[in-house]
Amino acid sequence: MSTTDLSKTAILLIDPYNDFLHPTGKLYPLLAESIRDSNTITHMQDLLTAARAHKIPVFYGLHQPSRAGNFAGWKHMMAVHKSQQENYAFEEGGFGGTIFEGMEPDLGNGDVVVSKHWSSSSFQNTDLNYQLRQREITKVVLAGLTTNHCVEASARYAYDLGYETTLLSDATAGFSTQLKDAATELVWPLFASRVMTTDEFIATLGEPSEK
Repeated sequence: MSTTDLSKTAILLIDPYNDFLHPTGKLYPLLAESIRDSNTITHMQDLLTAARAHKIPVFYGLHQPSRAGNFAGWKHMMAVHKSQQENYAFEEGGFGGTIFEGMEPDLGNGDVVVSKHWSSSSFQNTDLNYQLRQREITKVVLAGLTTNHCVEASARYAYDLGYETTLLSDATAGFSTQLKDAATELVWPLFASRVMTTDEFIATLGEPSEK
């Protein structure tokens, strides 16, 4: 039997873009070590498979894509904006700005693609909180990229908004294994309700409903 109230639970999947996850992605070389050491892609795929089997909706927190004129007139660009501008990461309509194959939203599962974030948190200046509240979601399970940037920022925001927040330590990757491990082992436990492996989380779900 499930030990998680699935009617109140959603997966929050952060930035599963080709530019992060595919070997030809623009930012993949920076993540390759961490992806390999955590077997990140397999764990993200396992999470999605379990979510669909248990009808747990997946909310996609995606970074704003690169497009011509994205930062025209900006007077207060942060490092993340400058980096995106220089690398033209997550190009709109391009390969890098496409969701990694097999991780696409499934509307039949109740998945939701929320408005896109400009910086790190999938909650800041987006409709994510509104979309979750409309569905009376109170528990979020976070996975994706990158560990100590967008995933952690989104999790901290969820925590501050009162969500029960679970973070999956091996369904994520950072710009080095050292950074990823520092976040998942030292920082995440300070604020998350639970820090678990993907297999540990899936084990809480029990057998899928036959409905």
